[in-house]
Amino acid sequence: MNSKKIVFFDIDGTIYSYGKEVPNDTKEAIRQLRRNGHYAVLCTGRTKSMIFPQINDVGFDGIIAGAGTYVEFENRVLYEYNLPKEISVQIIKEMRENNIFAIPEGIHHIYFDMEMMPESYKFIYNTYVRNVRDSVKDIGDLEEIVVSKVSGTFTDESKMKHFIKKYENDFNIVFHAQDFIEMIPKKYSKAVGIEKLISELQIPVENTYAFGDGMNDYEMLNYVKYGIAMGNAADEFKSLIQYVTDDYDKGGISNALKRFGLI
Repeated sequence: MNSKKIVFFDIDGTIYSYGKEVPNDTKEAIRQLRRNGHYAVLCTGRTKSMIFPQINDVGFDGIIAGAGTYVEFENRVLYEYNLPKEISVQIIKEMRENNIFAIPEGIHHIYFDMEMMPESYKFIYNTYVRNVRDSVKDIGDLEEIVVSKVSGTFTDESKMKHFIKKYENDFNIVFHAQDFIEMIPKKYSKAVGIEKLISELQIPVENTYAFGDGMNDYEMLNYVKYGIAMGNAADEFKSLIQYVTDDYDKGGISNALKRFGLI
């Protein structure tokens, strides 16, 4: 059995925020964690194509991406999952019919439905273009798209109830903020990715830690031995998690790693 400890980090709202980057104290804490002989692993809803260089450059031993649909460790891919072509095409078409702006997310590319992009989302789109330009594509020919999951934004004019009812049996549909949904295939989650990785590394659950800030982190934080919610998470979410640290940009990661004796 592997005696090392392993720590899983969500990205958005946990170690990074659009326009604010990764705090310096978080970078140093993660690097010190690894120098101390422990593993640091990204565990994100983003697919691999969506992880910015400045996030990767912090230094991680592995990546669980696409909400558990992809796992790699020390640059070796352990497994990956892509939606069947007919399913991804159907979802995108029905998002359009229901006035939902589709954002299909794949291992190699993130796609945007440029004709339907709302003005409010252009800041996020431009952020991806600046950071991972080669990964960004227009949806274009639906038959050319290869994705692991699909996200989207909606408005009061979107027909959400109809859409959700059709897919809720096959996908975990997670709502973020007031206008963003993430569709995760039912058999996958961040917890599933963690289970597969620690099984491969022969690390006991007792040596696992994770940080997150949203409902797509819930299963992850409850699967590991020490699940830690960020201080900037919603109060409702924090009430569900045993441990809570400070905000992501107020020493949250560093303070918690110190608290648990990892750095």
